[in-house]
Amino acid sequence: MLEKVKLRCGIPSSITVYDEEIQDLIADALEEMRTAGVPDYLLIDDGEDTNPRVLTCVVLYVQAYRGSDRSDTSTYHNLFRRKLHKLMLEPTGEEGDDE
Repeated sequence: MLEKVKLRCGIPSSITVYDEEIQDLIADALEEMRTAGVPDYLLIDDGEDTNPRVLTCVVLYVQAYRGSDRSDTSTYHNLFRRKLHKLMLEPTGEEGDDE
């Protein structure tokens, strides 16, 4: 997921100085989503098959919290919360599993 997040944030893959910070933010974003009630099956990092809506939500979180001098933090945080709310409405996958 790291490389996809970096790409969406406009950070070339050859620049690795931010990788540890971004990895921590990715983990934090996923935990935020998990504790907010986003179903676990959506949060699985499947490389190319990672849920694109989850990836977008993670990118918004990273954009909000990356760096220390950000004037657009609240904008990205609000976008993250809106996307998170939609993901929280997804079915857990437990209903209708009788097939």
